[in-house]
Amino acid sequence: MRFLILLDTLVSVAKLLNDMPLDRANRLYLHPIHQDTYKTLVSLIANLRQCRSFEDFHHFQQTLLEEILKIQGHGQACARVAKRLRKGRTVPADAPELRSGEDIHDPGSWELEADVCERVERQLRSIADALAWRVFNYDRPVIVALSRNELAGPMIGKEGLEAERGFVLDTWRDDGNFVLLHDPTTCLRIGDATEFKPIGTHGWEAYLHEIKKDPNRKRSTQRRRTRLAEEAIRDGGPLPNDPEARLVTLDVPYKTHLPRLRDAFRLAAERGVVAMKVPGGRTLVVADVRQGYQLWSEQEFIERTNEAQVRALKRAGIHDVGHHVHYDSYDMTARSPIQPPWAIYPLPPIVCANLIVDMAVYFVTISSVPLLEALRAAGIAAEWVLPSGQRQLQRGDVILRAYKGSRGMEMKPSDMQRLLLELVDLTTWVETVKELLTRDNIGNHPWPYYRDEHRVWR
Repeated sequence: MRFLILLDTLVSVAKLLNDMPLDRANRLYLHPIHQDTYKTLVSLIANLRQCRSFEDFHHFQQTLLEEILKIQGHGQACARVAKRLRKGRTVPADAPELRSGEDIHDPGSWELEADVCERVERQLRSIADALAWRVFNYDRPVIVALSRNELAGPMIGKEGLEAERGFVLDTWRDDGNFVLLHDPTTCLRIGDATEFKPIGTHGWEAYLHEIKKDPNRKRSTQRRRTRLAEEAIRDGGPLPNDPEARLVTLDVPYKTHLPRLRDAFRLAAERGVVAMKVPGGRTLVVADVRQGYQLWSEQEFIERTNEAQVRALKRAGIHDVGHHVHYDSYDMTARSPIQPPWAIYPLPPIVCANLIVDMAVYFVTISSVPLLEALRAAGIAAEWVLPSGQRQLQRGDVILRAYKGSRGMEMKPSDMQRLLLELVDLTTWVETVKELLTRDNIGNHPWPYYRDEHRVWR
């Protein structure tokens, strides 16, 4: 999770572009595996958007699974060779082909290729996340409920993988039902698979499965976690691992300014950098990294991005006003299980792929002043809690508190992430706070969602 608070100084795009030594970054981005995967990502996103039936999803998942397993296997093999060389031993006869073409006797060459594979694996798994959101009709409560567990380890070498793959194929062959595997995703962490059974003409029912090579080895903790997730989705029960957390359906229409993000990326593909104000006291800065480096030197790219941000802050009326909070898209791919994957954003497939591989980035800044003013204008008392000298947000930090009568609620980093990266309309956000402060029986940790949210991602 990446978030910064901006005080009197502006974020430098240098952090976005140079999160590692430039030479290593170039070797990573220009690596053949990375370049090939970029093309694959564009194709996968386009193909996923063309899926119209469970048969389409079944074949898409099989193709994606093979890609993930291939890159996992190659990455693990490269890591083993690097470890062997670090111990002073030689390259084994069964070593994989080193795709980079670098010195096979240098452990650093193998370590770089393993790092590339780790990065590419996350990129591919983000497409599996997009598949999950798509087949669940972009139902965020399902994703939230099924994400509340530790991330599964690699599939290669996993005991039971063949049983899971066999279950997928047998269920499709025998019953015609699509089975979504959870392990390829980063967002589905409870249960091994979800079976979709068609009901009527357009409906379906979903059933969670624990799939074991030996059915008698199913653990009670897994069954209990699955039951809690099902009850949370169906009946509003507590979410797994947090008895105080509840999913809360809102009557507020979900509105965002994501069309501005689409427009900004279209312009950035020509101009390199685009900055604009967004309603609600925010600025949006978009950088097309490939185009930026074609137009300018690295330093000039950084300077132009900072200058664009300054101009946008002034247009939005928040330059040197209040306490600034900033979120950026950099290296967010498959990092947060509840963050909508880039592949479902209402953007062209090539832009989504650019976001996934960090060849395009955007960052959104908001000031504390319009946030507090909007709440108070709606009759909600509010105070900014975050210390003015704090420059880094930490998980669990309280940013602001809002009150209405005897009820109160807090805004934390995950709330700010959604408000900024999803460009949620500020009026929508205020109405959300207002409804949560007047609703009963929502628990101490409400997870709000919107009935019509799926329309944003379709």
